[in-house]
Amino acid sequence: MSRSWWIVVAGFLSIVFTFGVPTMMMPVIYSPLIDEFGWSRTQVTFVATLKFGAGAVFGIFFGALVDRFSIRRIVMLASITSGVAMASFLLVQSLWQYYLAGLVLGLGSIAVMIAVKVLVSRRFMRRQGFAIGAALLGTSVAGTFTPVLARALIEQYGWRMTVALLSVGIWTIALPTFLAIVKDAEKESAGPEPEVALPPARAEQLAAAEMEFSEVVRSRSFWMIGLALMLIGFVDQAMGQHLVLYLERDVGLGLSVAATTLSAVFFVSIVGKLGFGWLYDKLSVHGVMLCYFLMAVAVILAFPAQLLPVLIAFTVVRGLAHGGAIVDIPVLSKHCFGPKVLGKTIGVLTACVTVGFALGPPVVGYIHDVQGSYRNAFLLLIGVSIAAGLALLGVKATYRERVAALEQAARGEPAQVAWGAASSEAARPSS
Repeated sequence: MSRSWWIVVAGFLSIVFTFGVPTMMMPVIYSPLIDEFGWSRTQVTFVATLKFGAGAVFGIFFGALVDRFSIRRIVMLASITSGVAMASFLLVQSLWQYYLAGLVLGLGSIAVMIAVKVLVSRRFMRRQGFAIGAALLGTSVAGTFTPVLARALIEQYGWRMTVALLSVGIWTIALPTFLAIVKDAEKESAGPEPEVALPPARAEQLAAAEMEFSEVVRSRSFWMIGLALMLIGFVDQAMGQHLVLYLERDVGLGLSVAATTLSAVFFVSIVGKLGFGWLYDKLSVHGVMLCYFLMAVAVILAFPAQLLPVLIAFTVVRGLAHGGAIVDIPVLSKHCFGPKVLGKTIGVLTACVTVGFALGPPVVGYIHDVQGSYRNAFLLLIGVSIAAGLALLGVKATYRERVAALEQAARGEPAQVAWGAASSEAARPSS
């Protein structure tokens, strides 16, 4: 197996234990928190707002740090931060302590997510979508075992000790493996698939297709992508954070069935990440639009979830859509703007989706607390999902089109893609 794929393995394990487990455990501890403290759904899910909100603010600056400093050291510090934050849940006795622990956990876990996306994206070009999908399978794998494991641990040890015990994977598996595989001496920015030597002409074509970050932020496409990501993040985390509460308390299926359903959703999302990763390599932006529209279908299926066939259909569709929504940022960043400023681009776009992550759960929780039902909240999520897909209309895979046009020009063929027109809002011809 090539070195690039070993790096994917290291990133995968970091995502499993440093991002996936902390994210997937939260919906399972909400119910015990409500029972112990009497907090509302808005209050218990607001920790997701703090966690993702901190990640959004930090992500804007973190992307630039990834472009400048060693990813190995960044992941090491972020993993330690996440592990300590999870252990600190042992001390939680009040709402502000609960929020503080979640805030610190958000900083560490989001930092790992951004770093892994950038590291893997730098190593691949043609198979970038599939490679990113493989690395980010970590969230799906974590989702298949974390809800069920957390429920069992809560019954045995209580929710505080459960959170602390779930940090063990960071210390014993994720961090040691990442440090063993990813070395400081490695030239992390060596370009796509550095184990394969590029012909000089091909390297020149890739360089000519690059965009500066100043061009990126001036483009309409960049901001429309950011809007679409914020909207789909709103829907994705609103559903994810409230699913267990909805199925357990509103539908009446009980905590065991609700946790098992959440695990099943993430099991299906394994197929979603690999499948949509492959589809994004083929269809690029249009594939992302299809994923966002599928998210709306998943929310529609949540309404009659008390019916077993519908619950199964919801689980499949929700899992596929969630998987696709996790692997979209690196693909959109590289396909549209190229790898030169990938860290900054992924950092800012991750901040955009994380704003959606932060807003979705409390808004849906507030609607439920006021109205006593998720009906209008789910109708809102359906509309937001459709709006996210429509926001990508007119967005072009500019970098891929530039590379294709330059390759055709080098072969003396007439260009099939008017790359100047495709990127007219911010791009310039390169020679």
